[in-house]
Amino acid sequence: MKKSTKPTPTRSFSKRVGDKKGLITVGIIAVLIAIFFIVRAFQGSAIGTETEQFYSIYTVREEDPVLFDGIVQASEVQEEYYDASNGVIGELLVENGQEVEEGTDLFTYTNEENQQLLNEQNRQYSRLEKRRSEAETELANARKASETADANITKSNRAIESAGQSSIDQLDEESEQFTVNTELDTAQNDLLRYESDKVEADATVDSAQMSIRDLNEQMEDIEFEIERLRGDITTTVQANFDGIIELNQPNISSIQASEEPVIRLMSKEQKIDASVSEYDYDKITLEDTVEISLITSDKVLGGTVTKLSTLPMQASSEGGSSSSRYPFTVIPEESIQYGFSVQIGVDEGIVYLPQSVVIEEEEGTIVFVHNEGIVERREVQVTEDGSLYMLESGLEIGEEVIMDPDMELADGDEVGVFYD
Repeated sequence: MKKSTKPTPTRSFSKRVGDKKGLITVGIIAVLIAIFFIVRAFQGSAIGTETEQFYSIYTVREEDPVLFDGIVQASEVQEEYYDASNGVIGELLVENGQEVEEGTDLFTYTNEENQQLLNEQNRQYSRLEKRRSEAETELANARKASETADANITKSNRAIESAGQSSIDQLDEESEQFTVNTELDTAQNDLLRYESDKVEADATVDSAQMSIRDLNEQMEDIEFEIERLRGDITTTVQANFDGIIELNQPNISSIQASEEPVIRLMSKEQKIDASVSEYDYDKITLEDTVEISLITSDKVLGGTVTKLSTLPMQASSEGGSSSSRYPFTVIPEESIQYGFSVQIGVDEGIVYLPQSVVIEEEEGTIVFVHNEGIVERREVQVTEDGSLYMLESGLEIGEEVIMDPDMELADGDEVGVFYD
């Protein structure tokens, strides 16, 4: 039995080609539609650009302050170095870090050579004092002897007078006359002896008085020398002002062997020493208020320029050329740690405008101020300074001005801006 096979139906080539063309046509149409919408979108963007322009903005600000480096120091410093001519250091009377007042005793010197001289003068004084005491005793005894001699002379004169009277009364009695003559001779001899004692005593008085005068003069000279030596033996060093003590060495022996000060007294009032080059010299004025920035922190405090030298301190090299520097001093409003490094900011109060914001017209100089998307045309007063303009009036700090403005801009126009 013969099997027969049923033929499989097939599409014609022309029909299949027609179907592909339809698909391609649909794809082309879709692409055209997409291109249409993209073009419309770009057209809309272009239209928006034409209605709102964008500009860069410059914000009006003062120039940054000119900065100078400085070091915090005490306004007054008293440094006392060891002076061997005053002797050796006897005693330290203060401690490190102690606050003292003007006139406080800080330390003393002891002059050993003057001490030896003083001891010798004291010995001499003692010897003279002993001699004067002996002379005073001799004077007292001589005065007593003179007084005794005076009394005996008076007594002898009375005896002579009595014996003479008895001799007159008893002229007829020979034996009694002999007795009277003997008494008279004895009284006269006694008188001579007493008178001699008197002369000797008076001479001793005169000699003792002269010795005492000489001794007193010598003792006065020695007393003066002793007083002088006492003042030179101990020398006391005192504080010249109120301040804080700094001791560099712990003991007296190390102090005397060191070349550092025995004591440094620093005033509580502080200053900041800095210097300015000749190029910035005119930017600093006495009594100017400045800002002081601490290097070690963000703290900023005020200060005042109290001193500006008219004479250069030294020559330095800046940018390959020689430049003179002038010292100046600032007093801070608050206390700062001694020795801290700081920066002193001097605000010049100058406002510069770039050339791109300034438009010079016949009627004057103008800028375009931006305020929340709205333009304001404003006249300003400026002075040309190199490639910049220095603002004199017409703008406030913080206001925004348009850079490279379109000359077609007018008051009230809306603009888009972006910030650099």
